[in-house]
Amino acid sequence: MSAPRSRHELCRALAALAGPSPDPEVCRLLELPAPPGPAAHTDVFVLETHPYASVHLGAEGMIGGEAGDRVAGFWRALGAVPPPDADHLATLLELYAALGQAETAGVREPATGRRRAALMSARAALVWEHLASWVPVHLASVERVGEPFHQAWATITAEVLAGEVEACAPPRAELPTALALAPPPLDVASRRGCVDALLAPVRAGMVVTRADLVQAGADLGLGVRRGERRFTLEALLDQDASGVLGWLSRLAADWVELHERWHAGPLGGVGQWWAARARATATILEEAASAKAA
Repeated sequence: MSAPRSRHELCRALAALAGPSPDPEVCRLLELPAPPGPAAHTDVFVLETHPYASVHLGAEGMIGGEAGDRVAGFWRALGAVPPPDADHLATLLELYAALGQAETAGVREPATGRRRAALMSARAALVWEHLASWVPVHLASVERVGEPFHQAWATITAEVLAGEVEACAPPRAELPTALALAPPPLDVASRRGCVDALLAPVRAGMVVTRADLVQAGADLGLGVRRGERRFTLEALLDQDASGVLGWLSRLAADWVELHERWHAGPLGGVGQWWAARARATATILEEAASAKAA
């Protein structure tokens, strides 16, 4: 096993490392901690934070929907049939690597210059529209809940993504389409609507994990009913709505700081959008908590 020899091979290696059975030799070559077992992969990528564009960018915070259709449409524009996990991070990194390697091959074949230009354009669209728009948010949540291996993987992946954005999609005035057309922010007019928005990252500006809800219960001295996040959150609100909303307001404020880490780099505009949304959520929840307590 040799170390990745190009940026595109590195993207492919990072995609493979996001799977349930990371290759220990690749981990060693990339100076990552020893990978944990499959159970840890399930804990992080299935139970806590989900590596799908649609989960992060969709109004429902679930796999599929309009956000998923947007990614599937990109695959079709390339003339490919969207795979089952078309908007999964590993699948998108694999696609990015394939486009980059095909583009590099075109450098050695002058007759394919037009195709190379098309591949370059497709790669720029992929990294800006379908990776930069949400992957840093997912990686931040992985850093929060993952083991040392996952944290180190997330750090490297974030650095590689920033480098790729700078290389092929340098500073843009416009936001990725999914953010420019994002659903409305958090609304506490109804409890159901509030819970729906809290569990949809693009609306709340943050990823609320199972671990967060367990911690909220512990901090507030509440009983935590294990199950899907919605079930757990509803049970916490039943016990102390004011306290839980206040706790989540502070969590949103923490996420503002996480998003602001991007501001100095090529993802600055995207980071500012996410920070603004998290900041709005923090304010809305603080006001709602005070109203409940009154």
